[in-house]
Amino acid sequence: MNTSREKGYPFQVHQRESAVEFVIKNFKDLLATKQLKPGDRLPSEHSLAQIMGVSRGSIREAMKILRAFGVIDVKQGNGTYITKPSAKSWFEPLLFELICTEASDREFMELRETVETGVVKLVIRNASEKDLEELVLVHNKLEEAVRRKVTDPSELATLDIEFHLALGKATKNALLERIYRFILDFFAPTIERTYEREKTGQNALRLHRNILASILERNWEKALVALRESIEEWKRLFVEE
Repeated sequence: MNTSREKGYPFQVHQRESAVEFVIKNFKDLLATKQLKPGDRLPSEHSLAQIMGVSRGSIREAMKILRAFGVIDVKQGNGTYITKPSAKSWFEPLLFELICTEASDREFMELRETVETGVVKLVIRNASEKDLEELVLVHNKLEEAVRRKVTDPSELATLDIEFHLALGKATKNALLERIYRFILDFFAPTIERTYEREKTGQNALRLHRNILASILERNWEKALVALRESIEEWKRLFVEE
């Protein structure tokens, strides 16, 4: 194996595969073996390109992907660092397999759209009255946060995701619930950035209200309309990233 060291990190030297995928896999391997750890400061783009034998453009594109999924944090004027992983670690094998997949924006968006549509359909079919009460309680937390004019994107995104997790539980399908939880982990950074852009959370709250109302009525046609509006809004922000 051809390797090169920079401050103790044995990054591999690029030889055959896609350069961007190669760079991301390099990070995955070093994180998995704890040769890179949360808080570590990374070499410059120029240094990384030289170490791995790829172009700066490939490094820049890989760093963009890693940043989008919360693996690294770019601090202006202070360098790039490995972030602290969330409770659902970003270096879980399946999550990194998705990150390493060179899929198009369309494919990523279709993934979430397909799963989320199926989740809501099963909630309408299977949810108990207790499940519906739980959905209302979780939704009310976001209502309250917006009413208090909370503007912290992380707090709003956490409440948003909590609502979707409650949807997954209400499907009464353990397999789909687990897959949906994984999808939410995967898209969590982009969900948070929608709140960074929107600031107030009012639009997201309106979309959630429409979805919840249709579920409480167990009205699939109405739910589909609400879902499509919500997903189209998310797609618009996703593409603008």
